[in-house]
Amino acid sequence: MFVLLILGLLVGFLILLPLLILGLVLKLAGLAIRLALGAVLGAAGLIVAAAAILVIPLLPIILLAFGIWLIVRLARRQPSARLAA
Repeated sequence: MFVLLILGLLVGFLILLPLLILGLVLKLAGLAIRLALGAVLGAAGLIVAAAAILVIPLLPIILLAFGIWLIVRLARRQPSARLAA
């Protein structure tokens, strides 16, 4: 009976221990991937937020410059079309 118990424990450890180790490795890999994605997406969010903070106060100036550019472009005389010789 004792031999069967030892044999059962040996087989159990041969099957269960690698599975437990594999599960731990997969859990750690998933944690590392989530951590890396969080860092990358967080940095991208910070860059977008910084760009918005810089661009939003400049919007009136940008719109004014765009309006002046449109007026100048429309007021300029268009060259007459020439026929190719």
